[in-house]
Amino acid sequence: MNISAFPDISIVPTSAEHAEALAELVGHNRDHLHAFLPAVVQLACVDDARAYLEAAAARAASGEVLEWHVFSGTTLCGSIRLKDIQQADRNARIGYYVGCQFLGRGIASAAVRAVLAHAFGALKLHRIELQCAAGNHASMGLAGRLGFTREGVLRQAELLNGVFVDLHVYGLLQPDFVPDGAALSLT
Repeated sequence: MNISAFPDISIVPTSAEHAEALAELVGHNRDHLHAFLPAVVQLACVDDARAYLEAAAARAASGEVLEWHVFSGTTLCGSIRLKDIQQADRNARIGYYVGCQFLGRGIASAAVRAVLAHAFGALKLHRIELQCAAGNHASMGLAGRLGFTREGVLRQAELLNGVFVDLHVYGLLQPDFVPDGAALSLT
């Protein structure tokens, strides 16, 4: 993505200072987030969001999970996370979400691409895995746009809102990653 298409987008490490913005984003997107990320809906309260973000800082300090917030100007529009980071095997899993008002504008693709560039560059990871529930067509499309290969389906691998659903598994290897020279970068 050409950065000129996103002059006001920034990607920053999560911080407890973002608690109000996170609670507001989640509160305005309850239905949207509940479909595939019901646990995130719990962050609609500022105190719960703050507690989550403080715990996220501790996980980041240990290298267990790295998480960033995506802002459009001063408005929080989403989150991206690298989790299950395995330094010995040089792999991790990626997850993300954006508010429904930011869908279809390329923000998620550009932001995830920036985190992938960081993962394959500074973190020296070799493989990133993306899993998404059957029916999450937006995430499946994002995986395709970013060059992930569909590797298979984990049958009924996630209990989502009381129903077991299949998870589609995608993988991206460092040699297959095509960075965007004018892409967004992490700050």
